[in-house]
Amino acid sequence: MDFEIRFNSDDNHKKIRIKGENLIALPDAYTVIDIETTGLDQRYDQIIEIGAVKVVNNSITDTFESLVQPDPSLVLGDNDEWQTEYVDEFITELTGITNEMLESAPPPEEILPKFIAFIENDTLLGHNIHFDINFLYDLLIETVDHRLSNNFVDLLRLSRKVYPHFENHKLATLASLLGVKEVKGHRALSDCRITHECFQELVHSVHIRNIDLDSLWKSRSKSRPGYIRALDLRELKPEGFTVNEDHPIYDKYCTFTGKLERMDRRTAAQIVVNIGGKCLNSVTKETNFLILGNFDYCSSIRDGKSSKLKRAEELMLKGQDLKVLSEDIFYDLITSY
Repeated sequence: MDFEIRFNSDDNHKKIRIKGENLIALPDAYTVIDIETTGLDQRYDQIIEIGAVKVVNNSITDTFESLVQPDPSLVLGDNDEWQTEYVDEFITELTGITNEMLESAPPPEEILPKFIAFIENDTLLGHNIHFDINFLYDLLIETVDHRLSNNFVDLLRLSRKVYPHFENHKLATLASLLGVKEVKGHRALSDCRITHECFQELVHSVHIRNIDLDSLWKSRSKSRPGYIRALDLRELKPEGFTVNEDHPIYDKYCTFTGKLERMDRRTAAQIVVNIGGKCLNSVTKETNFLILGNFDYCSSIRDGKSSKLKRAEELMLKGQDLKVLSEDIFYDLITSY
């Protein structure tokens, strides 16, 4: 198998996926992929549907779609009888996929060779494609001993650069703002078609606005004229008179990690300072709150966690009064007082 095994200080082995290259490109031939799963954690959840759309010269030429029967988990029924349950009510309501549908679905060992044959060596396209590739990579290795090494393009990553003014970059938001009519989501093939249409609109935007993709990712060199020093959150001063001594953030130190969706980091940090809190650039023994953004495209991420999050967990284990907040909880916190 193609997992590279490494050991940490606790001698717990971890698997490192050796994936293809994450491209900054606008190919006119690619295969869109999408999956539906029983949950969001690759360690415990399973794929229940795979969809793929093959595109040549920017037009759909073929499609692939199949439910996938996961390994059944046994749960205790109402009558103290053991019964097979693949998905819970939430997943069924979200996707329309029921336990009865999965009961008769083909197993992974039947579907995956067909999927491999369909995608061939194509460049893969997806929205937040790391999620799909990680699930597929693990299942392909474990089931048919195949390493998913295709290069890939992430619509989410591109859209954040091309449309920085959008309120967020979820697939449904992109479809709505870009005028994509097929907005029925949360089924694999449907989401593939939506992703394809959104990508085509993005390509059109790039061309008519004469955007140089490479320039969007080039960082400024300190030696170049016009270099802008990175923002030091510790230097922010209150704007206005919104200090609230009753607020949980008042007189507390906050640190941010990952990319925020609802606002940029400077805006969020300024709100903290206006309330009466303080901001730090890194996690220290003073940090009271660590606010988590999205980790998808942070080069420092290892094993799904940023260095700041790992440092926070170390300090929490040592007894530090430090809480980790998701962006949604942070947003609720700053808007509810």
